[in-house]
Amino acid sequence: MSTSVLFIGLDAAESTLIHRWAEQGHLPNFKRLQEKGTWGKLRNPMDTLPGSIWPEITTGISCGKLAQFYHPKQIHTGEAHSRPLTVEDVDPEAFYWAVASRNGKRVAAVDMPQTIAVPDLNGIEVREWGLHDRNFKIGSQPPQLIQEMNALYGEHPVQGHACDTMADSHGHGMLLDALLQGSSAKADMLVDLLQREHWDLFTCVFGETHCVGHQLWHFLDTTHPHFEPSAHQRLRNGIREVYANIDQGIGRIIEAAGPEAQGLVLASHGMRMFTGGPNLLPEFLERMGMGSGGPDSLTNRLRRLHNTTRYLPWSVKQLLRPALRFSALRRLQRSIGASLDPLESSSTRAAAVQNNRVGAIRLNLKGREPFGRVNPGAEARGVVEEIRTALFELEQHQGGEKIVLQALAAEEAFGGHYHPDVPDILVVFRRDLGPLETCWSRRVGHVQAKINSPGYPRTGDHSNETHLWATGPGIEKGGQISGGNVLDIAPTILAALQIPIPAAIDGSPLQLWL
Repeated sequence: MSTSVLFIGLDAAESTLIHRWAEQGHLPNFKRLQEKGTWGKLRNPMDTLPGSIWPEITTGISCGKLAQFYHPKQIHTGEAHSRPLTVEDVDPEAFYWAVASRNGKRVAAVDMPQTIAVPDLNGIEVREWGLHDRNFKIGSQPPQLIQEMNALYGEHPVQGHACDTMADSHGHGMLLDALLQGSSAKADMLVDLLQREHWDLFTCVFGETHCVGHQLWHFLDTTHPHFEPSAHQRLRNGIREVYANIDQGIGRIIEAAGPEAQGLVLASHGMRMFTGGPNLLPEFLERMGMGSGGPDSLTNRLRRLHNTTRYLPWSVKQLLRPALRFSALRRLQRSIGASLDPLESSSTRAAAVQNNRVGAIRLNLKGREPFGRVNPGAEARGVVEEIRTALFELEQHQGGEKIVLQALAAEEAFGGHYHPDVPDILVVFRRDLGPLETCWSRRVGHVQAKINSPGYPRTGDHSNETHLWATGPGIEKGGQISGGNVLDIAPTILAALQIPIPAAIDGSPLQLWL
């Protein structure tokens, strides 16, 4: 069977490695894409709301409008306690395959990150079968398709965030084997589905590049503090081995799509050394007198206790579950006048919120937060400037280098109109100083907070590299993409399908065709 438009995503694959290994002959299909097609770097939200990278790709709508930036635990305006994004928070009609479906196109979508079911889809979906981030629920359309895929190819051997616990307790070699097995099964599944019928649009993502980069980075990066020169060569080459296995799968998928397919291959966002920085913000704000609760406060001790239970053996968790249940911890804190989330207290002026590789701070604003403390307008602007000034004073404890590269107010990052869930200050830390676990300034003194924990053993974290390769009839051979953005992916796909671009989309079609 043939496909009109094919999209293949590699979640959190480091494109600089792809280019290097393609030139060295380890990734022959990427080498072919570079020689026979057009490719280049795209801009992305990795220095503002990095967790919005896939929502921007799949919708073409700016992260400042969507405000889907930390799916596992995000503040929602009007709520004081962080919680996961739910299906009610996501509009499935905005996905580009949903738009294509509404315009009469036959579509297939397999493992598109951070997405939910599209109602009445003209086609098929497989959701969260083999992704690094499983924020919603494994499923499919039609419902029986996921059972069929599991019967044919098995369940993915790495279940969601299990890559953290596998690397920690079972060893990196076992994790590497599982990722290779999973990426091979994914390629088999995709080729199978491609060959079942003609697809106007076939869109899919490999998630194994995400997991292997988080867990095996220190085996590759000789500058990493945890680099192991005596490690087995297979682990030293583990990331390359997973990329090469997926490269083989990409070749099979492109062949199965047929010679007339317009193909887009995207390395969504990259991977480098895990250097941190956001981990310092809670104690920094506490020392600023913002009342967010430092890392040694009762609030954060109980929060860490709750999080640690996720990584205990099942039998131990069953014994401790009544005492360590999240709701029980919240009742305990309230009984002694403490709060689990900083924004649940009217004494808080500003609090650090989760935002992946970029630090984020939210004011406890009156009229927006249930326990608001800071008045909108002049007072809020004053608090923002006070915090920003103090951020730029932070230095390495040894060496004296400034550690903050940018501290953007929301309106500077997104203009005058942005979603109220967006953090008020975005903090970009330097990534050239190694892991940031301590800092100092005259104003706040010495601040210390680790970036890792026993349940979070990652050595790689995301970079801001996004690269796109395009191939197929009418695509310039050896061409270069310049000035593009990940917001342009969705409209480019819709334009290739000759579908009008919805007004809500912020991106524009890339000029890929001659």
